[in-house]
Amino acid sequence: MLDFFLVTLIWFMKPTYFFFFILFFCVMIFNNYSWMGLFMVIDSYTFILLIIMSVFILGMILMSEKNNNLLILSEMLVIICILFFIPSNMMMLYMFFELSMFPILVMILGYGSQIEKINSSYYLMFYAAFCSFPFLFVYFKSDFSLVFSYFDFFISWEMFFILSLSFMMKFPIYFLHLWLPKAHVEAPTTASMLLAGLLLKLGTAGFLRILGSMNFIHNNVWMIIAFLGMILGSFCCVFQSDSKSLAAYSSVTHMSFLLLSLIFITMSSKTSSLMLMLAHGYTSTLMFYLIGEFYHTSSSRMIYFMNSFFSSSMIMGILFAVVFLSNSGVPPSLSFLSEFMVISNSIILTKSMFIMIFIYFVVSFYYSLFLITSSLMGKEFLNMNNWNVGFSAPLVLMMYNIFWISMFY
Repeated sequence: MLDFFLVTLIWFMKPTYFFFFILFFCVMIFNNYSWMGLFMVIDSYTFILLIIMSVFILGMILMSEKNNNLLILSEMLVIICILFFIPSNMMMLYMFFELSMFPILVMILGYGSQIEKINSSYYLMFYAAFCSFPFLFVYFKSDFSLVFSYFDFFISWEMFFILSLSFMMKFPIYFLHLWLPKAHVEAPTTASMLLAGLLLKLGTAGFLRILGSMNFIHNNVWMIIAFLGMILGSFCCVFQSDSKSLAAYSSVTHMSFLLLSLIFITMSSKTSSLMLMLAHGYTSTLMFYLIGEFYHTSSSRMIYFMNSFFSSSMIMGILFAVVFLSNSGVPPSLSFLSEFMVISNSIILTKSMFIMIFIYFVVSFYYSLFLITSSLMGKEFLNMNNWNVGFSAPLVLMMYNIFWISMFY
């Protein structure tokens, strides 16, 4: 198994070969449930699905990105993410967690367009450092005993809070989210796709790892934060003028929703949170891709200048509408199914939760609809050469994932 992984790394400089090898490597992981002793363990199909999603996003980037350096950085990030999903050791988990910052940082600093990219990199680094140093403290105080194959240890709630703080930064929950819109706005399209599709999943996967030691007594704190994130984040979306910033804030609201789903700690909520993760990964990758395509064509990301998709290119307009509708949770998309499960769980717990979720849905549907209407109508003509394979093939595949996985669940 390990030697196969090393063979994959030989093709690191040839992105297409690398993609096929890493795909094959993931198929091998399916067969070997646990390998290399206890160092690498896949203890749940959740992580396998996330690994497949990361390879999928890499494939989409291969089709759309022309810059070889960005491709190599994307490969680095995908390898780090795959290695994050499979260690049994908490220290390894932390190492890959922090290492995932490096390729994104290089992408933002090297390929961003404005000078504000330096500012956003500062944000990224400071948030990462501030939220992650306590993690090492917990590790030290626990006598380095967080090395179980399955993390079912019991720790005090203060420890749990500090431990979850470092994962919450990558979620990102509201109040720890400020680095995300900044990073998205400055990053190139490829980096944005990876940031939304993969990096936010690291936080959720890490939180899933430590969920076993969560006390029921203190999950109301996370509930309040999740509701605040959902509602305030969706109101932030309404007031955005930059379409990329809007997509970034809608990521924040989705991840707050995911947090709400996770802290119910029931079996159905775990399933629905996994589905939300996958739906968000595929949908947000596509959103950033489409916004990036528009930006490359028209050199603007302003929502007020986004128009004429329908007169320029029918298929682009339809795909854009479908992606942003599936982002707001319209059936038969995967996010609709998972959000429905979360809502039914929350109604069982308390009735008042439904009002909050209702406000969130109204606002989030509003901004998705606003973006769709403003981008489809208009008289301008944009030359979008959208019949090349690099554009249409990944979109069709992504559509398949967003919509028809929900039929099999």
